[in-house]
Amino acid sequence: MPAGGQERAPGGRRHPGPVHGDRRTPPGRGAPPVGAAPTSVPTALRAEARAAFEAAVEAVRPGTVLPAAARRRGTSLLLGELELPQVPGRRLVAAIGKAAPGLAAAWLEIRPDRREELFVLAPHGPVPPEVEAAATVHHGAHPEPDAAGAAATRELLDRATGLGRDDLLVVLLSGGGSALLAAPAPGLELADIRRTTRLLLCAGAPIGALNTVRRELLAAAGGGLARAAAPAVVRTAILSDVIGNPLPDIASGPTVPSPTGPEEALEVLESHGVLERVPPRVIRFLRSPVPRRPDRKWERCQAVILADNRTAVEAAQCHLAGGGFRVIVPARPLAGEASSRGRQLGALARVLAPRHPTAVVLGGETTVTVTGDGRGGRNQELALAAALALDGAAGRVLLAAGTDGIDGPTENAGAVVDGGTVARIAAQGLDPVARLARNDAATALEAAGDSLRTGPTGTNVGDLTMLLVAPSSA
Repeated sequence: MPAGGQERAPGGRRHPGPVHGDRRTPPGRGAPPVGAAPTSVPTALRAEARAAFEAAVEAVRPGTVLPAAARRRGTSLLLGELELPQVPGRRLVAAIGKAAPGLAAAWLEIRPDRREELFVLAPHGPVPPEVEAAATVHHGAHPEPDAAGAAATRELLDRATGLGRDDLLVVLLSGGGSALLAAPAPGLELADIRRTTRLLLCAGAPIGALNTVRRELLAAAGGGLARAAAPAVVRTAILSDVIGNPLPDIASGPTVPSPTGPEEALEVLESHGVLERVPPRVIRFLRSPVPRRPDRKWERCQAVILADNRTAVEAAQCHLAGGGFRVIVPARPLAGEASSRGRQLGALARVLAPRHPTAVVLGGETTVTVTGDGRGGRNQELALAAALALDGAAGRVLLAAGTDGIDGPTENAGAVVDGGTVARIAAQGLDPVARLARNDAATALEAAGDSLRTGPTGTNVGDLTMLLVAPSSA
């Protein structure tokens, strides 16, 4: 494997598992919630979409993926094709990101001797009791970093700095790590990171642009964690939430060198119109001529992708095909402004007239340029825009949701909409067009009973969007 190289592990097993459906009460289980759909709603299509999403999430859970990738070769453990060598010294295992608790629990399952030091950095919330008992557990905030995450990152960097040539650092990495690895680079403060992150998110910066900046501003990003661990061997196993799996963009690449520098970060700030609004200290830092990145021997650092957005897409595709759907998976991932993509998918659904049940499954990550004061996230924004385009169309359903179960600063994973969604929103006294303009998709979709609420799923490989169309009667 080349220095800093990447391999892809074999696909994980799929098992049925509970993911709660949207807020609609199942038939025969009490009164429907406010805004519940009339009986003409294509409930079968909605159920198929939710079940396909459930199958996709289950396929990328740490407890599915990590045991499926693990095997022995001599005295070494392999994760896919990534070898974790036996070393005579210390072994530090760091699970980082939204999937960190599940990754740590799965690690304990495949490594029952528990000889390693186990460090967990996850979003605020509960962790499995076996992880609490065996690991040092820290929490941080997402998507905007907090002081707890910064303190945890400094502790992790301190531990890594104590590693030597005979030691091993294993990083179990998942999406959300950029916000959790919140310690600022020397010369910056947490407030600088928070302000810059918020400005870029509101400007609709895609993940690659956002992480181009983060890699310069965060102490552990852009290979910072691996540099701290030098000259120890570093192995990174990844659940990727970034389309195409560019290693420097996954959690801002704590164990790989950055392909960009301060100049590119300044270009991102300028191109998104926030250069004049970020803290002056950030600009001075990026324009400083002082080199900030000592090098290390990257051939001792290797990585493997255990699962990614494609894994989830393929699991949804398999589920739907098994249910009799003709499934279309576009070659290009879903990207761009969420509302624009939603309108396009809604328009596509209206013109489809298939002879057989048909599904379009897309993975990716859209963005939202925030101009309003409402609640929502990119998946709910896309779904509401699609609902407007679908208004009155029968036999069409669209699901858009995050595999992490979280869409923006809401409790919803996304939404499931159909041709009756707009009427249900209006029946609750809300104007769906105005709500979309205010970036208030969550309020509108909750009123319709169309929000999809799963709770945090314990994994994160990006977003899924599914369009299901019933056979044409013509």
